[in-house]
Amino acid sequence: MTQLAPTPLTVVGAGPAGIMAAFTAAEAGVSVTLIDDNPLPGGQYYRQAPPEFRFSDPIDAQSGRPDAPAVLKKLPHPIIKVLNNMLVWGVFDQHNLALADGEQSYLLPTDRVILATGAYDRPFAFTGWTLPGIIGAGAALRMIKTQWVLPGKRVLLAGLGPLQLALADALIKSGAEVVCVAEAANLMRSWQQLPKFWGHWERIQEGMAYLNNLRKNKVPVLYNYAIVGAFGKDHVEKAQIARLDEQGAPIPGTERQFDVDSVCLGYGLLPSFQLAAAFGCQLRFDQNLGWYAPQHDASMETTQEGVFVAGDVTDIAGAKVAQVEGQIAGLTAAHQLGCISGKVLAERLGSLRSRLKRLNRLAEALQKIYAFRPGLAKAAKEDTLLCRCEEITFGQVKKALADGATDLNQVKLATRAGMGYCQGRFCSVLAAPVVAEVTGQSMSDLYPFTVRPPIQPIPLGVLASGAKINSHP
Repeated sequence: MTQLAPTPLTVVGAGPAGIMAAFTAAEAGVSVTLIDDNPLPGGQYYRQAPPEFRFSDPIDAQSGRPDAPAVLKKLPHPIIKVLNNMLVWGVFDQHNLALADGEQSYLLPTDRVILATGAYDRPFAFTGWTLPGIIGAGAALRMIKTQWVLPGKRVLLAGLGPLQLALADALIKSGAEVVCVAEAANLMRSWQQLPKFWGHWERIQEGMAYLNNLRKNKVPVLYNYAIVGAFGKDHVEKAQIARLDEQGAPIPGTERQFDVDSVCLGYGLLPSFQLAAAFGCQLRFDQNLGWYAPQHDASMETTQEGVFVAGDVTDIAGAKVAQVEGQIAGLTAAHQLGCISGKVLAERLGSLRSRLKRLNRLAEALQKIYAFRPGLAKAAKEDTLLCRCEEITFGQVKKALADGATDLNQVKLATRAGMGYCQGRFCSVLAAPVVAEVTGQSMSDLYPFTVRPPIQPIPLGVLASGAKINSHP
């Protein structure tokens, strides 16, 4: 493994939070290394098409993102070293990061770290969910915006939250037929949150524009519905949805079926906390998410000194919140590194925290409206695959519990669920409600699978490659 020159501050993730964290720290005089596993910075929200892609009439990848140019233009920066196409696969001896670029593995010593690792699509299991043509909403949006490829011609969207509306809008504008949007939230129970939308006119206008476009194209939007089945031989051909009860469980006899060639699932996002866990940062259970995120203080510092988090890895609150959190983390790291005084830090943090409080009011309202209700986990059957990598069913997990397993790690040892390519990112959140129900434990008592390096899958050849290269270009 080739050792790189030490860096005062490393920021992992070049999305809204990571870019603002790196830029803020650099403006304070800190030399920053910014690492991202994509070809270009921007993350999911400001995702840019690969430079090789050039079309005469491309879909605007930044549609609905008026602030994208201002954020993306903060890079390059004289004292920010950007390592694209580079992933972090391990943490050794406290602040030594193990990196890989597909050909070589590196070790990067760093004094401070800001983790802006973002989030990923929450898995949602039901009969037929592994059929080809069924993909995550985030992945579908990425296909459209960066590859200009449609997931299908007749598409059903099922999930929770505003991302569904944005995806439906993008699909229609790209030429697909959206047959239905099945929204699992029960908006009639959410009227108490409406006052928190006051003042956020831009977000309201954006949502109304999406809805108007769906209405114009006669797309049915069904609230309090979830997908319960998908059917087809070699590819999804039909999708079935059902109305939900108060707990979010499907109500028998309310099923509706649609002919489709693609289904996009968007049941929310989950924080990518694995790298934070590898650092030893304590995790907290988020009731709205129904899953875990790193614990942090008002300065975005975790329970590990010198390790900060910012953006969707802390909570699913959107790009504007992520940017402010990145600025707070960048300033605090700069102060700890001796680049700004305590007085300057306090002055700047005061205004940023005020703005964050205002933005979080809307984020909290959306989280409550689109909270993942426990009954949604009832869509899976005994023979439904829980772990796609190792082909473990819900029934096999229940058998392991009947045989004496009492937590997620014991289920993992008994069944191999969580030992595949996704390393438990997907199956752990599917297994947890089953373990909780069978054992009588609370979801908040079921800690996720233990994180082990490599945190992300990397070729063995990268680990085995000789250390002939002494520095990264």
